[in-house]
Amino acid sequence: MPVTAENACDFGRVICDSWGQTYRGLIPDEILDNRNAERWAERARLSPEGKYLAYVGDKAVGAVGMLKSARNFCTYADSCEIVALYVLKGYHRRGVGRALMEKALEGNEGRDTTLFVLKGNDNAISFYRHMGFEFTGRTLDEGGMTELEMMRKGKRHL
Repeated sequence: MPVTAENACDFGRVICDSWGQTYRGLIPDEILDNRNAERWAERARLSPEGKYLAYVGDKAVGAVGMLKSARNFCTYADSCEIVALYVLKGYHRRGVGRALMEKALEGNEGRDTTLFVLKGNDNAISFYRHMGFEFTGRTLDEGGMTELEMMRKGKRHL
């Protein structure tokens, strides 16, 4: 479901809750302890394009954010970029991540897609590899976190 002003708070909540469930022990606690669901919700309200939520019943369990043009520090400037893909831990391996990925890529199948994954997040790395992403060799180090760039060729279909 597309993010709107009415459900933007769900977007923020899924991202913050997923960070707490996934990244504890992988990134400094002070980053996790200072995360703010309302900040993410406000960003989603101001710029809902390319953002989607997955619901099970009336509960938001996953969120994805896609940019039509990758940010300037990405290796492949002409690619799309997935800037967020989060699924609550209790909903992993149920097709939620795949459905969100497919929705984000809808209409962009012919283009390359870039994303960054946190080093040590082995479940996410395995999922992205399964979805056709490969490491580019580029890393970003910021605030105690190392992110690894991955890219999926546009000709490959899910």
